[in-house]
Amino acid sequence: MISQKVKSPFFIISFFLGLIFLFHTPVCLSSQDLKTQLVDEGIIKKRFKAFLMANSPWDKGEMEISDLKVLPKNIWVPQGTLSFKFSEPRSGQFLGKVSSLVTILVNGKPCRRARACAYIECFKRVICAKNGLIRGQLIGPRDISLVRMPISKLKSRFFDDPNAILGLQAKRTVRPGQVIYASSISKPLLVKRGNKVLIVAKSPTIEITCPGVAVENGRLGDFVRVKNIQTKRVIIARVRDSHTVYVNF
Repeated sequence: MISQKVKSPFFIISFFLGLIFLFHTPVCLSSQDLKTQLVDEGIIKKRFKAFLMANSPWDKGEMEISDLKVLPKNIWVPQGTLSFKFSEPRSGQFLGKVSSLVTILVNGKPCRRARACAYIECFKRVICAKNGLIRGQLIGPRDISLVRMPISKLKSRFFDDPNAILGLQAKRTVRPGQVIYASSISKPLLVKRGNKVLIVAKSPTIEITCPGVAVENGRLGDFVRVKNIQTKRVIIARVRDSHTVYVNF
């Protein structure tokens, strides 16, 4: 007779619980055992500032970078040689509040990510109304002045080149000292409805002229309807000056 020992169910359950405990209990190790290092926040800020200076479209002498922040505050990574990679600002612009994703690399391998923020200000010489402008006024050299100012909060397109604005016309009143925005000016009306004009029709080999009358207002370069006095036909011509419109054929 062969005897057979049968283990109790309690023993079997205890055995498997012991295995589970052995393989799933977390092992607590100190920072020294894990060989980690705390990333210096000041280094990230310094590298981020250098990144902004190198990639912005502004002249370095015009820029001012402030309010640098890194989130989260304390970043632990494995020990090794650190390097950083910054993404382009979320807004796509290097002006005002900017934010960039920072990838922290250890020995050339990505390890952690953080968010770097800053405020970029740029100072430029901006064209302002020297003595004010009234609606319809043509802008001359004595009507403008260049004033150095921060541009991050200017609400619209501005000018910093006097040649881009001289000879244009004020669409609305601009007070003395105010910035002259692109929305405040336009090309002057050269041709007004009812004005007599000379229609010049040109081709590479021939040029024909005839009298005409403007059917609508037009500025330099505008295409306007013009009535040929001789044929009574209305054609489309391009404004060259206050007395001439051109047609190519």
